[in-house]
Amino acid sequence: MIIAFTLVTTCIAAAYAFFSTPIYRTTVQTLPPTASGLASYNVASQLTGTAIRGIVSDTAPGIEPLTPTATYQTFLRYLNSNTIRQSFFDKYYLPAQPKNETEGDKQRAWKNLNDELRINLPRKPDEYEAGITLEGANPKVIAEWANAFVELAVQAAREDLLNGLAGEVKIREQSLQDQIATLRDVAKDIRLDRIIRLQNALTIAENIGLESPADNSALVAITAQGLNTENVNTGSLLYLRGSKALRSELEQLEQRKMDDAYIAELPDLLKKQALLKGINLNPELLSVATIDRTAIAPEDPVKPNKLFSLAFGFILGGVLSVLWVLIRLRLRAN
Repeated sequence: MIIAFTLVTTCIAAAYAFFSTPIYRTTVQTLPPTASGLASYNVASQLTGTAIRGIVSDTAPGIEPLTPTATYQTFLRYLNSNTIRQSFFDKYYLPAQPKNETEGDKQRAWKNLNDELRINLPRKPDEYEAGITLEGANPKVIAEWANAFVELAVQAAREDLLNGLAGEVKIREQSLQDQIATLRDVAKDIRLDRIIRLQNALTIAENIGLESPADNSALVAITAQGLNTENVNTGSLLYLRGSKALRSELEQLEQRKMDDAYIAELPDLLKKQALLKGINLNPELLSVATIDRTAIAPEDPVKPNKLFSLAFGFILGGVLSVLWVLIRLRLRAN
């Protein structure tokens, strides 16, 4: 009886070991990004601060430079988030299930994913290696899915960090555009006011027949006064320059299309604007994690363990059969 019972349990264990669906396991391992992977972002963060200080305010701090540790923490937060898990579930896992139409099918698939997926986070402050482990029946598919899951977390972390930087850049670009537009409007108004004063002075000079000033020294003094746009009283003396000089300046002002060359503050603002427009916000230039090991299709399954199953069936059958025989002998003795 002992031999027969042991053989039966061993055969059952063998059937499970050789005929059940094999389950494979793959792993992706990550490490913090390198400093060079953050160089593009940190250069851009400097351009939102001290390099263009004074655009928004003299104390505008801009975006703080990134450190590899802080960047990696952002990546790990997304790696372990339900948002990324749900995104992976909707995009990859659920469409691959044979039944995925009813709510019950979706809930069962979600439970299976949580059983098959494990997030491995650093447990100690001085540990940095993290990653995910994914199990499944198709080794090639789970390798592709594991890499895709990590890539979703990478993209989300990049977008989070770059959105903050892009917001700072946009605020400063808008402030620059407003300042430049205001200066150009003011310069245009000054030019139009100058034209009006010159036209009035030209009318007076022509009426009195004054084509050129009689005294050059007086002309210099009057010209200096006339160029002072803040003194509104100088307009009454402009006619003394003579109609010839007034007409020449008037023609120049009327033909002028832009006043940028006459705005002293404009070159500095244009330089700052060029710096901001030169910021490269390409996500591919920002590294939020280093892939230490990509997932590959495993060759050997982790479940079932054939040798363990056979040994377990043999031992279990032997123990149970011996107990059953002892119980029967005791019952007969009574």
